[in-house]
Formats: sequence, structure tokens, C-alpha cells
Amino acid sequence: MFDRVGEIFSMVLGALAVGYLVFEIDRRRKLHEIFDVLDADDADITARLEDIVESGELQPYTGATLA
Repeated sequence: MFDRVGEIFSMVLGALAVGYLVFEIDRRRKLHEIFDVLDADDADITARLEDIVESGELQPYTGATLA
């Protein structure tokens, strides 16, 4: 009897763990879309561009906007 209960309990825990992982991935994807968060590569590129602008190699665009 206990063997069967243990199997059911482990299956329920496994299903809860997988469900939580799916929930967390979906939540992070939605937050990423809402806040347009920079990942590591984007953050490195942005930092490098800021350094180039500060050093004077590149001038910020001050013309008309596209909107």
C-alpha cells in the first residue's frame, strides 16, 4: 500500500515542479515583453555605445524623429 502512495506522491510532486517551471518561464517572457529588458549581449552593446559617445568618437543623433 505504501509503495503505491509513494509513487502517486512523487508523480504529483513532479507534476507540480514541471507546472511551476512552465509558469515561471511564461511569467518571465511576459515581463520581458512588457518592459523590453536588455539581455547580457544587448547590455554590453549599449554600454559600449555609451562609452563611444562619451569619448566623442560618435555624436548622438539630434535630428528629426521618425514619429
